Amino acid sequence: MPCTPFTTPEGGRGIICSRTQRCKCGRRSTKLCDWKVPGGTCDAPLCERCTTVPAPEKDLCPKHAAEWAKRNGG
Repeated sequence: MPCTPFTTPEGGRGIICSRTQRCKCGRRSTKLCDWKVPGGTCDAPLCERCTTVPAPEKDLCPKHAAEWAKRNGG
């Protein structure tokens, strides 16, 4: 769960924590990487811009999209 410290204009301080995951680029994540790894899938959080869709209902993070392209002659 990402947490962000903040300071109010009056000098008060606090921390806001969110259950929203973020993509590596900082945007809100709406997808998870589906690349198979031992024990499940990669599950790296991805935004709409950073995902690669090699097949319907499949999303890959940039690292695994490069691996997929390499394996498929791309």
